[in-house]
Amino acid sequence: MLSKEYINKDIVILGLGYVGLPLALEFAKNNISTYGYDSDLIRINQLSEGIDKNEEIDKMDILSSKLKITSNPECITDSNIIIVTVPTPITDDYLPDLSLLMNASKLIGEKIALRKNKNNKPIIIFESTTYPGCTEDYCAPLIEKESGLISGKDFYLGYSPERTNFGDKEHSISNIVKVVSGQNDEILEIISSLYSHVAKEGVHKAKSIRIAESSKVIENIQRDLNIALFNELCMIFDRMNIPSSEVFKAASTKWNFNNYSPGLVGGHCVPVDPYYLTYKAQEFGFTPKTILSGRAVNESVPKFLFEKIIKTLSNVEKHNSNNILVLGQTFKPDVADLRNSKSIELCKLLVSSNYNIFINDIKNNYPFLDDAKYIDNIEDNKINFLAIVLAVPHKNYISQFSNLIGKIEKNGYVFDITGVLDNSKFQNQEINYWSM
Repeated sequence: MLSKEYINKDIVILGLGYVGLPLALEFAKNNISTYGYDSDLIRINQLSEGIDKNEEIDKMDILSSKLKITSNPECITDSNIIIVTVPTPITDDYLPDLSLLMNASKLIGEKIALRKNKNNKPIIIFESTTYPGCTEDYCAPLIEKESGLISGKDFYLGYSPERTNFGDKEHSISNIVKVVSGQNDEILEIISSLYSHVAKEGVHKAKSIRIAESSKVIENIQRDLNIALFNELCMIFDRMNIPSSEVFKAASTKWNFNNYSPGLVGGHCVPVDPYYLTYKAQEFGFTPKTILSGRAVNESVPKFLFEKIIKTLSNVEKHNSNNILVLGQTFKPDVADLRNSKSIELCKLLVSSNYNIFINDIKNNYPFLDDAKYIDNIEDNKINFLAIVLAVPHKNYISQFSNLIGKIEKNGYVFDITGVLDNSKFQNQEINYWSM
């Protein structure tokens, strides 16, 4: 069990975003006195009213929780365990953006320097995805500088990579294996015991913080590369006029063939994390060609789709309008997150064409593009479309798509990017269908 000296005071989750909020709620649910801290006052006020703008947590789950939500950083001062869950994006030059980690580390250093009780040395656990060595070589010196304390003597470090899958109710913190690591064996045991309260499937004790950091970053690199392979195969088969979905279906009959869905790769994880490892690899004089090649393929998909859509529609002989409707703007199905959305990137390309671009997203109704028209109540609107592009297949789009068929012009197109729709529905409707 967790040593009593480390549970007689609150733990603090620093950052209440997609990762921090569910983690904090889970600790509180398991009777561990928990503070949830965030510097965003709007976010704190919304959460205090039970509103999660990310639409990941139900209102009553927030309001009924024992979690203490605050924007006052003083909660850090006397806490024995501080868990950092801030985002780690990339810059416009595809380099790690450590600004939020830097701010969190400095704040922690400032606050733990004020600790009155020096007997319990704080344990600082990072969950943010980063490159191997970042926790010990980047964050620790910042904490030391601000606090005047020494890492491994006056405070201790741990790393437990987040495994949050946005929009996925099945793989939550309570039913996944959690990787944990610590600065030494004693700290590892304390961290392992702490996470055992919430990770009911168990914990995996990595032998070092660097190993844990590395394990996280390659999880998303592997997924990125596999999707890149299938995206590239789609591009090849499209040139040959061979339906790639049928190719994948046939190949999937082999026992060791792993099928991946092609499509737009956006968000804060899969298209971002590879650059953290490639950055560090290049520091060691190694250029990771495979990883960067996969990234290049996935980054090229919006342009490929744009060219495919425009070229295809230019061959439609007769049409009454130049209207194209793009369904979905978030980075993946059934989430409200717009970060690094490749659907938005596709729309930016489409608005540069001679077509009238309309957009809709049932998970987020913000008007994303000035040159595109946001359309609500599509079925009730009198506008018809030369083409509908299903860019982000939210469940409601899939289940209700048959209601939109009448909005498509004769000889018009459905571009079903991920191939989730039943193609047979269009065969007798004089509507063309294309998917990756």
